[in-house]
Amino acid sequence: MDKQNYREVLGQALQSFRESKGLSRYAVAQKGQIRIEQVKAVEEGITNYTIDVFLGYICGADLFMYFAEKDKKEGIDFKEMLEKGKGNLPKQV
Repeated sequence: MDKQNYREVLGQALQSFRESKGLSRYAVAQKGQIRIEQVKAVEEGITNYTIDVFLGYICGADLFMYFAEKDKKEGIDFKEMLEKGKGNLPKQV
């Protein structure tokens, strides 16, 4: 068996989460505001994808991301980060 790259390993885990929640790729794409081809790219891990696509997948699959230092128990979750960032969005012309 070939050694998998990190995108493939991550993609398989994300696909398992999605399937365990009974979500279709289409549902994740719609809710995450990404294309179904991008959902497939994340899950298959074959191609590079942007952070926007990855975050769209996370939101679309209603997954939880938590960031913390290895040795510390405190951290912030992704939704908190999004809320903080909403006030700093560039103004559209």
